Amino acid sequence: MKNSTSLKPLSPISLIAVLAPILFSLSAAMYAQTADAAEPIALTVTSGDVNAVAGNSGFVYQAFPARTTAGQSAPRKTFSSPRPKMKAVASPNAAATIPAVPSPGFYPADLSFFGGPVLTGVQSHALFVNCPSTCWGNPVSFLQNLGASNFIHVVDQYINVTTDNRYTAGASASINQTIFGNTLGENDLAAIIHAGAAQLGTGYGHIYHVFLPKGVDTCFDQTNECYSPDNPASFVFCAYHGYVDFTDIGHVIFSIEPFQNVPGCAEIKPFPNGAKADSTNSTLSHELIEAITDPDLNAWFSEASLDEGGAEIADECVIFGPDPISVLNGHTYKIQFEYSNVYHACAGVP
Repeated sequence: MKNSTSLKPLSPISLIAVLAPILFSLSAAMYAQTADAAEPIALTVTSGDVNAVAGNSGFVYQAFPARTTAGQSAPRKTFSSPRPKMKAVASPNAAATIPAVPSPGFYPADLSFFGGPVLTGVQSHALFVNCPSTCWGNPVSFLQNLGASNFIHVVDQYINVTTDNRYTAGASASINQTIFGNTLGENDLAAIIHAGAAQLGTGYGHIYHVFLPKGVDTCFDQTNECYSPDNPASFVFCAYHGYVDFTDIGHVIFSIEPFQNVPGCAEIKPFPNGAKADSTNSTLSHELIEAITDPDLNAWFSEASLDEGGAEIADECVIFGPDPISVLNGHTYKIQFEYSNVYHACAGVP
């Protein structure tokens, strides 16, 4: 009979020696994933980014009107690039009966579909200009919680996808940009967007949110249509989303997020996360969800009336008072509702 070889159990010291490299590798990988989401990479706008702007096709945009005298008196066409004449496509999602809208929802006009692309899943990249991310609160954490929430599923009816975790926070960047005076124009913003997108990706799987620091204005080129708290006569918008096409890196979806904690754009008390963070987050959700449902300004918007013509999913639900309190992935936020064709109303649930 052959002698059988028995396996001796490893001593605690030997076990540690075997497991330590494995545990270290796992810990390093987990730390890298956390760092990618939490720590912005450092970028600088280069001459290459500036030169790339010369070959782009210009900004196409939809802006969020400011709650200012100039913003409220401006005609709706002020806030959007000219939309081509389009014919609405019949929507398969119209409800046969109208459910009761959850309180405190309210009723503007249904959105129509015009056949353009929508974002069935996207990584959001925050581009922080000349200031740490804390200058705006904690927008990356907000993007993570919004993407993991039930609230984001309001968009499902428009994109025909229902899976969870489609909208995530990707890598963010801290970007240095020379500002002459206190105003950035469209070419300046396009160079910032190019710097981020050239590193992190382009196309319909990415959106770049450009955060401008306090005191920095921006205007649409050759107009007096601006985010300009220091100049009330031209202060017509709070933020906007859109796209730009570059000859070298292609199609890029973006939003421009000026500093929101100013009269005309700021949230109204109470503030569960502070005035700065809540004002940032509500506008950020407005622009992100509009970009999801209408990235190229040819998908979902309303043409129901002269007043609502061109209004997108979030435009219809802007109110002149405190926005509702919502719980997103276990965290409390104060953000505006979005328009639901299911309820024929503004709501915070799918």
